[in-house]
Amino acid sequence: MNERYFFYAIAFSFIFVSAFVLLSFSEVKIQEDHFTKIYFNTKILEKNNEYGIKVNEGNITLNDSQYNVGDSFFINGKGYTIGMINNDSILLYNYTKKVNGLIFFEYTIENVEGSDKDYSYTILIDDKKILEGKESVRSNEKKILYNEIKFNEAGDHRLSILLNTGAEIHFNFSSVK
Repeated sequence: MNERYFFYAIAFSFIFVSAFVLLSFSEVKIQEDHFTKIYFNTKILEKNNEYGIKVNEGNITLNDSQYNVGDSFFINGKGYTIGMINNDSILLYNYTKKVNGLIFFEYTIENVEGSDKDYSYTILIDDKKILEGKESVRSNEKKILYNEIKFNEAGDHRLSILLNTGAEIHFNFSSVK
């Protein structure tokens, strides 16, 4: 009688181990992540560029004005902030960090949700709602958005962009009077 339980135990162990081995080598299909990307755009310019920006030691010259890292300026109606300068190139953020009455920012909403989507967004300055909007973005496409906001309050501030998906981006800026 004890031999019978012994054979049952061996048979059960064999079946259990075989099933475990087969499952470990079988292909498991993992569902792709679907999400939304939102980010501020950047631009990298070479030393010799189409904007006429000249690279100097640690700063740049544009239209006879000098700018350092962190300074903001406008070219052709778009605002930029200098992120980094080296001997060969300049990294520009597509938003203004030092503001004199006008905030400019450019950002992208990228839809990798797997289907066309309507996005609602809210733009806040220091947690106060400034602007709301809606954008439709087709599946696997991106939409570049530009905004200008008049703002004259002195001091340090934060601009935030919130999507209805829960995604958020922000940057800090100073308003100069």
